[in-house]
Amino acid sequence: MVMDLDMILRSVQREVEHASKIFPPFHNAHEGYAVLLEEVDELWDAVKLNQHRHPERDKEILHEAIHVAAMAVRLIMDCYRREGEL
Repeated sequence: MVMDLDMILRSVQREVEHASKIFPPFHNAHEGYAVLLEEVDELWDAVKLNQHRHPERDKEILHEAIHVAAMAVRLIMDCYRREGEL
């Protein structure tokens, strides 16, 4: 599956919106980092399991990478946007 930048950003935005509906904002950057690290660990697990490029595993890597990007956006939104740093 080839995804262009617009498709990727829309996927990340949907994930940010979904996560924002079911989870409260991060209390601080420390919490945001912990959640982001958990997502990176899940991405790494998916990458390690896909050394031979299986299509189903590729989908899992894509899914986890979108989660990583979404949690990075949440960290910015929840911890820094309200401080006027953006």
